[in-house]
Amino acid sequence: MKLNNIVILPMLAGLLLSQGCSKAESTTERVAYKMDEINTMDGGDLCPKVASAKYHHHLILVDATMALSPSQIKLIENLVLPEKYLETLAPWDRVTVMRLMDVKPVQNKPLFSKCRPRSGDPTSIHKIDKHNKWRESESDVSSIYRKLFVGGINDVIKELADPTLINDSEDRLNGSPIMGQIKEISRLPDLDFTKESGYQSRKLTIVSDLAQNTERLPFYEYCSKTCPTWDSFKQMKKFKRWAKKALPDFGENIEIELIYLNKNFDPDINKNLLDFWYDFFEDAGILAVDDRIESDAG
Repeated sequence: MKLNNIVILPMLAGLLLSQGCSKAESTTERVAYKMDEINTMDGGDLCPKVASAKYHHHLILVDATMALSPSQIKLIENLVLPEKYLETLAPWDRVTVMRLMDVKPVQNKPLFSKCRPRSGDPTSIHKIDKHNKWRESESDVSSIYRKLFVGGINDVIKELADPTLINDSEDRLNGSPIMGQIKEISRLPDLDFTKESGYQSRKLTIVSDLAQNTERLPFYEYCSKTCPTWDSFKQMKKFKRWAKKALPDFGENIEIELIYLNKNFDPDINKNLLDFWYDFFEDAGILAVDDRIESDAG
């Protein structure tokens, strides 16, 4: 059974806060690592050098194959990665931001991937955020959180907003390889998001118009009126073998969130795109899928 929950985006901030409260309950066993016990040097990932466990990994894939509008950047800044959400994340949860571009998915690299360090905030919902006055100052703790973690995410949002970005590499593709990028996220060990990565839970958020557009699967051609279903697509003789190999294998403890930017491709939301992707993920064994709709149309 598909979980077809459609939630309008202005409700997201409240949902993030409630999500954070549940995470707070899971921090009771986490260690309040000192600043010299985490990777802070030379662009380190801010994770513990010797971790007792790996908790939660949230990977946000932002489709930038077409320039993002100012309102879409604001969406990412205010509703996908607001500072309130970063505060509710528990220390040592990892956040990764990856940009989908016209590049071979296997060659794509994250813009940002770091653990959420302790914040030093005495009012935090997480007890271990608070500094230990016997061994560290509040500013020692808070400066790493604000400069390297929050500041790093703010820099990524600015980079996503840059309309002059051009991919000149030899790995350049023409189109939007959403499906291929999802597959690579599920299997590339250096992204630390595979089923073997050891995280207790993982969440993949995809911010996109969901219009897969590659030579093999051009949605702009196949969805001229309405998109084919995933089942009908995978039964087409020329796609049958490829469609099976295109499915990701995320294993268990994975949640998928689709933030649907439908301005350019499907302003009336009538091409059945969401149904296509729900069926795609269901075929991959994932039932925990949620979608949120953002539209600049009309």
